[in-house]
Amino acid sequence: MPCVAYIANGICRKATADNPLHGWSEMRVFNTQPKPVTVKMRVYYADRPPADIPSLKLKEMGCQYLAIPKLHEPAFAEVGPWGMRLTCENPLVTDHILIAGIKGKHEEIRFAGGVSDTLAQSRLARLWYFGDGLQLKFDPAQAPLPFNEFEWYHLLNPNPTDSQVRMQCFYDDDKREEYRLDVAAQRVLLVDNRPLVRANRGFGIRFVCTQPMAISSTRLIYGLNSMDEWGAQIHTPRPGLPAPLEWNEDDGLAES
Repeated sequence: MPCVAYIANGICRKATADNPLHGWSEMRVFNTQPKPVTVKMRVYYADRPPADIPSLKLKEMGCQYLAIPKLHEPAFAEVGPWGMRLTCENPLVTDHILIAGIKGKHEEIRFAGGVSDTLAQSRLARLWYFGDGLQLKFDPAQAPLPFNEFEWYHLLNPNPTDSQVRMQCFYDDDKREEYRLDVAAQRVLLVDNRPLVRANRGFGIRFVCTQPMAISSTRLIYGLNSMDEWGAQIHTPRPGLPAPLEWNEDDGLAES
């Protein structure tokens, strides 16, 4: 049975006057076994059918660097959000580095250089959990931090059937809210949490999906006055866990 891994959080485009979203990626694909392998790659998009790109040949215990869009320009140039399915006869370790944001005035950029570094996910799930959701939006005159924050949620549905998603937020003041999302078959969806979630309250998230999916999260920062001030820069990736959640047995240290 082949080994499969998924990337949900790709973005590849240059910022324009109409759309300031921009992004590109780097990848490292590591063959963990002492025999050469062929890696098949399928790319998913927000607005078009998926595309299979040329296979990758890896030597035994080989580790190869890939840059996107250079990996395959016809599949990646100016596509916006993208996801990927990697299939191989050996287990792989795939590291995906996303360099992305919302372009602002270049001379005003602060805190530049953040990236989202995540491992490709080894399985799909109908339930995903994220322990630290957030949107910060401060009064500039009283802000405890020099920036505001928000999050992107990257949803990949590689199935031939549409997926309805309930994004359930559990806030730290015990309030709960649910937001409905639709992800078309074999598509990715990039969700900006600013229009959805409550500001300045931390929350946990449970994504309930009608189809098995891959989901990632990225936190970004922007200026206290507005997004126009210096755009938005990646702050950090936000890791999630697919169900069923795994727990280790008691290691005996609790009583020591």
